[in-house]
Amino acid sequence: MLPLLSIVHAYTLAPRCAAPRMVATTASSPTLRPDIAAELGNEPTVGMADEAALLVANAFVIPPDELIALAKAFTAAQLAGTADGSNGGADWFAPEFRFVAPVVGPFDKSEFVDSLKSFDLKTAFPSMSSNYHHWRVCPFEPNRVWYSVKYIGSNDGPVLGQAATFKKVESPVQAHSITFNERGEVAKFTIGYVLDKETGNTGGLGGVFGLFYAIGYALPFPEAQPYSPSPLYGALMGANRFIQDQPSAAG
Repeated sequence: MLPLLSIVHAYTLAPRCAAPRMVATTASSPTLRPDIAAELGNEPTVGMADEAALLVANAFVIPPDELIALAKAFTAAQLAGTADGSNGGADWFAPEFRFVAPVVGPFDKSEFVDSLKSFDLKTAFPSMSSNYHHWRVCPFEPNRVWYSVKYIGSNDGPVLGQAATFKKVESPVQAHSITFNERGEVAKFTIGYVLDKETGNTGGLGGVFGLFYAIGYALPFPEAQPYSPSPLYGALMGANRFIQDQPSAAG
């Protein structure tokens, strides 16, 4: 393998030590292949984080259950359009607030609120469901709540000055997070980190870029298009495949 590409692939390498064998204690599904069923009960004990111990060691002043409740309340306020203190709601944003997405940001509060006004998504996607799920507190950053979303809906209203397409949208599952300070204010909000780019019909894109791509209104810049490898990276990968396909000198 080429030295440079060995760096690209390094994240796939596991520690060179075997996990201890464990005896399966639960009945397996009858559809499992027997030799795979026999592996049930084995766990990657090397490198496994003890989440409960980490949360105790890194205890935040606000307990995990309350943080998750705060995250859900902040999300509800965003949906209601009151998170910035308008329409009688509480102002959730900390003075140090930052919004960060894979491409967009970091934005402060005013930039973030203004960006929401750029796209009237409720009109464009009136039946859209975010399918919020998997709410949990990060054991490494105990003031941060992670959760997942999967947008499903259709473009039934005008968008970007264009007519509705009535096309359906199904995004990949995306990771979002909300980080709180000790006052319960939102210090950081991240969205749009796709977990599997091969799912859905957004071209592997998250956030609004993915929604617009799915309905045929992709924004006109590379960051709003499906991923395409650079010529250099494509050439390096092609060279690596060529080398791997050659007969071994020892053979």
